[in-house]
Amino acid sequence: MPDALRTAPKVALQNRRWFPWLLMGPTLLILFAVGIFPFGYSLYLASTNIILSKPYLETYFVGLEQYQYLIQDPDFFNALRITLIFTVSAVFLEFWAGLGLALLFRRQIRGKALYRLAILLPMVVPPLVVGLIWKYMLFPNSGLISYYANALAGLIGIAPPTFLNEPGSALQTLIFIDVWQWTPFMFLILHAGLAAIPAEPYEAAEIDGAGAWRVFWTITMPMLKPAILIALVIRTMDAFRTYDQIAVLTAGGPGNSTETLNIWLTNLAFRFFDVSKGAALSLIIFVLILVMSTIFIRILSRTRIDEGE
Repeated sequence: MPDALRTAPKVALQNRRWFPWLLMGPTLLILFAVGIFPFGYSLYLASTNIILSKPYLETYFVGLEQYQYLIQDPDFFNALRITLIFTVSAVFLEFWAGLGLALLFRRQIRGKALYRLAILLPMVVPPLVVGLIWKYMLFPNSGLISYYANALAGLIGIAPPTFLNEPGSALQTLIFIDVWQWTPFMFLILHAGLAAIPAEPYEAAEIDGAGAWRVFWTITMPMLKPAILIALVIRTMDAFRTYDQIAVLTAGGPGNSTETLNIWLTNLAFRFFDVSKGAALSLIIFVLILVMSTIFIRILSRTRIDEGE
């Protein structure tokens, strides 16, 4: 090695103040482009009166008027009611169905791996594809399910099911489809939680002569609580913002019987081009999800503290 290169001072880049920022630069740039800037622009839109279909209107600052308008709109409370009914019903049914399957799979079953694969398949199908599949199967008269359901109803002598065509049954059908797709998610988390429970408490309960129901409520459920809360947090947040399936299957109809907050948001922003009200509604949805997630996280934190004690 030449003496000049050997004696040249070595520069430690990691000691320079700008070097960490240089490493984080690409990540910060992406975070700003996909997160911070859209959020800030949504705040700007929500505080103005921009309607894309009326470019001749003068843009001016309106403050909180868009939020006030949305909260006073009966459609907001209708969409909020439908969203809560859909979320609570779907998550409730998915939890108990997933827990039942997880408890069933603790037993020795022949072909368990094959059954587990069959149960998990709906979860890996994209929601948009799920919506299209069920839309074709429930298509009036010619759909696979509709055809056989109508034939069965004719044999029994009752009115054929309406599925997605009537306000009374459309929301129930959407809840059923969501349960069909996302029960495997609950099953997966709860099954892993059950596998993590040690065998010693069950052995002690068996020695004490405790019954199956007492073991379930005094051992299984308390020790499964962290997994239950994690599953409920993730699934509740996801169900609350469900859009793809509803948009494909009903688009909020018949009437507005399945118009959730996300469907109403899409109609405001991309059907009526009122992007300011759409931005304000998106921020309201963000706050609602933030509040629910905070409540779940605090409950989960308290559970972990209690277990630590």
